[in-house]
Amino acid sequence: MTKSVYEIWLSWQNGKEKFQLPVLPSSIEISNSSKNESIDLAGFGEITILQEPAAKTFQFSSFFPAKWSPLCEVRPTKLSLPWNYVKRLEAWQESKLPIRFLVTGTPINFAVSIDDFSCKEGDKDIGDLDYSITLKEYTFVTSRKIDTKKKPSANGGNKQRPDTKPIPKTYKVKKGDTLTGIAKTLYKNSAEWKVIWEANKQMLIKRDKRNVKHPGRYIYPGQVLQIPQKKTGTGVTGASPRIVQDGTVSVNLRK
Repeated sequence: MTKSVYEIWLSWQNGKEKFQLPVLPSSIEISNSSKNESIDLAGFGEITILQEPAAKTFQFSSFFPAKWSPLCEVRPTKLSLPWNYVKRLEAWQESKLPIRFLVTGTPINFAVSIDDFSCKEGDKDIGDLDYSITLKEYTFVTSRKIDTKKKPSANGGNKQRPDTKPIPKTYKVKKGDTLTGIAKTLYKNSAEWKVIWEANKQMLIKRDKRNVKHPGRYIYPGQVLQIPQKKTGTGVTGASPRIVQDGTVSVNLRK
């Protein structure tokens, strides 16, 4: 009997264990179902959302012969006992590792999982084992490494702690000081210089009349400025109160 041009091989652990099916199945059923979704939209009708194709499934049945015959694709010396094939397949299935499914002369060469395997006493010759097997395409997934190291920030990686120092009630002007600079130092906001100006306006104008037209521009070393205090939920600060307008924001969710 002329041998088939096809051979079916199953291997495990990159060929550490492998064997050729002694008798070819009469056919192999290959299914590749789709995961496409259909939805009905008013005014448009049914719309199909295309998805990635599902994993291929291979199903076939054959038998492990107890004795060599012209139906066998392997030489008599390569034929193993039927239960040896069964035990090997069951062990591979229990290992929860993928196996390799290869059919020579075809594009079939896939990593697969053994989804189902069953066998029974052969219907023809005594000692044969009929079997049915279902294999499913296996996709190798590699875990992505996450860098848990903290990247250095712009200040050299040293995260600054919030300044919890209380704001002084007075400040003695030094050479080179400006109200905006003092506000930035004490309030962390240079725009708050007006708070200091309002609290010291009379004294500053009395010292230099030019402050009338140019508020707070002319201050002198040695002057003692009053620094306004304001209590908040987190401590004492000099920031002026801000008016926040209440409102409602509506968000439309896309379907």
